[in-house]
Amino acid sequence: MKCPRCEREMQKGYFRNANQSVQWIPETSKPSIWKSGVAKGAIELGDCSFSRGYWANAYYCPACRFVIVPVE
Repeated sequence: MKCPRCEREMQKGYFRNANQSVQWIPETSKPSIWKSGVAKGAIELGDCSFSRGYWANAYYCPACRFVIVPVE
């Protein structure tokens, strides 16, 4: 994936969380108090499996220090 800021190739990686789904939460919302919950207005960014926990693929541009997380 190309960085939208500098057009260099981005490095593929991921976000991972063992307890709650990886999610983007609007600044006007608070995280859910429940382990399996999703915050109001949040967008889940990844998937879950028993062995890996929750994760979301992500791309990082080291030149811009910019991360993109596609909603899958």
